[in-house]
Amino acid sequence: MDDGSYRRPTALFHVLRKEPRTTLAPVRTAQRVASLAEKRLVFVLAGEVLGGAERNALLLASHLVRNEGAVVEICALDDRPGRARALAAAGDLPWTSVSTPWSGGRRAKAFSLWRAARTLRRLRPDALLSSTNLPNVVCGLTWRYSGAQVSLWNQCDVLPTSRFSDGLFRRALRSSPLVVTTAFQARDWLAREWGADARRIHVIRSEVSLPAAERSRKEWRAEFGLADGDLAACMLGHLHVGKDHDTLLRAWRLVVDALEGEGRRCVLLLAGRPAGTHHAIKALAFDLALRDRIRFLGDVEDVSGLLDAVDLAVFSSRSEALGRGATEPMYAGLPVVATDVPGIREAVGEPGLPFLAPPSEVARLADSILRLARDAELRARVGQANADLIRDRQSAEVTTSAYADLLARALSGRLAAQPSEPSLVGWQHA
Repeated sequence: MDDGSYRRPTALFHVLRKEPRTTLAPVRTAQRVASLAEKRLVFVLAGEVLGGAERNALLLASHLVRNEGAVVEICALDDRPGRARALAAAGDLPWTSVSTPWSGGRRAKAFSLWRAARTLRRLRPDALLSSTNLPNVVCGLTWRYSGAQVSLWNQCDVLPTSRFSDGLFRRALRSSPLVVTTAFQARDWLAREWGADARRIHVIRSEVSLPAAERSRKEWRAEFGLADGDLAACMLGHLHVGKDHDTLLRAWRLVVDALEGEGRRCVLLLAGRPAGTHHAIKALAFDLALRDRIRFLGDVEDVSGLLDAVDLAVFSSRSEALGRGATEPMYAGLPVVATDVPGIREAVGEPGLPFLAPPSEVARLADSILRLARDAELRARVGQANADLIRDRQSAEVTTSAYADLLARALSGRLAAQPSEPSLVGWQHA
């Protein structure tokens, strides 16, 4: 759980710590390096709470500083403290916060927009890179006033928004010169739901990487009293309405009944901060008599250690762009049982398709978990295929190079009106 303190996130620190410029060794042309060197890139985030979008932005920011010579600053539109700011500090990324409440009437919202625009202008950006709805809309409406040459709208989810009117959201989207999504289905969603021209949207997969584990598999399993033959599964995902923990818990009850009938203990580990549904989820766990078979871990810094300790991952969700709750376990070499929604289907690719269950299908989700739980060889084979897919498709080299090329072309005025198909990172895996 995020307690608001700026404690040093030791596991994440190793991802963002200063390293030699040869760390990623991306393919770079002299023209591109000249285009990004000393350019001021301002990453605009919703706040200081650390989620998948914030993690992606900070990883990219750090790589652009180290490998492209860019000057980066983070601007958060909420000044309440959280772990994202501590992570930025660990990577020596300057941070500015401005309270931008999007509430009240038109006058209050206009004042919030003006205050955010004034702060961005003071940062003297060459380019703005926003993530999630509020930053995307704010930057789409104000980037010209900020003095930036270009603004990049990064669509991180495919969830409807009630925060903005449809007209305002469409206006901000149309005004953004660059639009990037992490998945093809997110590109199609923007076109279908919001009228965006799909040919103008660039698909760049977000980087997936994990630092070394802080604690060993043995230490993690000992904490929960797990023997070598016991089954441990985990789900990475904050406890909010976008995730379907309800279906997962009901499926886990079936898994427990089946495996304990075979004399095998099993525990489900839920990693993620409370974000609106945690009371209901804990009440359901109590009603299903899962108290000893489930653990609520809150925010976990040693994600690598947790993933190394479990036998498989589960990702039960209502909607995803390209969920890190699936891709990070895949990177760690785990099989993933998940909900069959477009963003997850695209994330897991061919190796993971047999282990997807239709939304809200409790029995189907339980069957997929049991299939992997009972076959160690299958788990190892699928896990290796998952790791190979992620390393090929979403490495730091691939992602950073794609963003750097796109920004350099935009800043130099060489960006084509429409992205060409080969420029879409990961297109061969669609």
